[in-house]
Amino acid sequence: MTKGPLFIDNNKSFTTRDNLGINSVAASIQAELCPIVNTVTPRAFYWPFMVWNYYDFYTNSGVREHKLETFDKPFLKKNDYFFVLSNIINDNPDRYNLVGSQNTTAYYVANPAGPFSYITDYFKTRYGGMQYYNAGCLTMGFITNESSDGETFKFPKLTKELGEPMALAFERVIKDTEYYKNYRLHNKPVPRTVLEEFGKIVTLDFSAFDECKELLRKAMFEPIKNIRLDNTDLIESSKYVKFIYNNCPAFTGKGVNELDLKALREVLFDYYSPAGMCNYEHDSDLNKIITKWEVVVGRQYFTMAIEMIWKHMLLSLCYPMTLEKWIETSIEDSKHTVKLDDNLSIYIPNSNFSFAERESMIAKGAYSSTKTAENIDTGIKLLLSIYNRFNNRDDIDKSLLDMGEDISISHLIYLVEEYKNKPVSEFLLYIIENWIVKQHQKTAFNKMLQGRNGYFFEIVDGLYYKKTDTNAEFQGIRLLQLMRVMMDLDMLEN
Repeated sequence: MTKGPLFIDNNKSFTTRDNLGINSVAASIQAELCPIVNTVTPRAFYWPFMVWNYYDFYTNSGVREHKLETFDKPFLKKNDYFFVLSNIINDNPDRYNLVGSQNTTAYYVANPAGPFSYITDYFKTRYGGMQYYNAGCLTMGFITNESSDGETFKFPKLTKELGEPMALAFERVIKDTEYYKNYRLHNKPVPRTVLEEFGKIVTLDFSAFDECKELLRKAMFEPIKNIRLDNTDLIESSKYVKFIYNNCPAFTGKGVNELDLKALREVLFDYYSPAGMCNYEHDSDLNKIITKWEVVVGRQYFTMAIEMIWKHMLLSLCYPMTLEKWIETSIEDSKHTVKLDDNLSIYIPNSNFSFAERESMIAKGAYSSTKTAENIDTGIKLLLSIYNRFNNRDDIDKSLLDMGEDISISHLIYLVEEYKNKPVSEFLLYIIENWIVKQHQKTAFNKMLQGRNGYFFEIVDGLYYKKTDTNAEFQGIRLLQLMRVMMDLDMLEN
């Protein structure tokens, strides 16, 4: 018989990811604006590489039962392993960016002269870590899970109209290599000279695959009729990326690999928005996509504000407390420039911050910092700054502001209007009770239903017990990966 309620079952694997369940909104908006390319698919090479592997598997492997078990480790990952190894042997510039390079490098150092056998555990995740590229191949229509008449396949098949031309274009580049001719379909050790030749042709920068590049550019960045992909915003995002790369002062003289999220937040939120403080000139046809990416970063600041308050609250929960005592202690442990007895409206006009001010406030109490005494103060100011930025904006797609339901930018605007003639403390109390405590319980309960333990506190006889602390961190921004993909596809230069 199970002892105790299920929600305190500690045998479930513990998860800390998105413990308030509010990070996913910015990710969902980005998925609409930049489908296919995400924070874990930063290189163009892998889509054609996977497509060719599917083609070769079906056409030449001799395997009769087509399923993940016969494709993944015996076929795809074998080709990937020798691709990674060939790039390490040739000291190619991108060799350390390859999935599985760490273990493969260790195997190579132990036997640099070769020959080299396939080491199956070079990377443990399925698809050699390329499962997200596999999803892109499905979305773009290179592979499919169903036939034109609705028949569902147990294992994806290559499409004739898109997948096969891409696979053949890839194969034309590699067909004369010794690896292709004599080793890819066999389990015999591969000589070093064979991999030296292979690694000079098959590289992560995709430089030898001009026909594949053309086909991939067409699939991703030309208007298409694809029931799985609406690439309208992806096309507009690519135009914005190209404009930034060639015109933005913050990016002048920098290579793609030198760019970081902090710089990109400033560009997207402050440089080109009509409500930003920098107001750099830009092409007017970019207005819509500029405001959409402004919302992405605004949502990240909105989320950061809430997570900073949450972080401070957990650090203040140093012994079991009632909720009332916990909130009281969190406030007593804080430094306030925003006086909680004042009306909220007093602080609205001055809650407009430059990029440097905003980021400096966040840096004091976010990330791994334990100096969180100003976090509640910062959280309130950031929320008011988001209210100021997006209130009464007729140039913004309102549906993006509505995302997140009760914890959305639209609802924040509603709350500030409702509470602006009330004490700041009442506004803060609503945020803490509804957007933090209840929201965490809801999020953790949903994780529990999925077999994961996500509770950061437990409640026993009305007392709150802390289980772990949290950090407040920014998410990635897909435009960095999109810029890298576009660089690989020769799309950035004027």
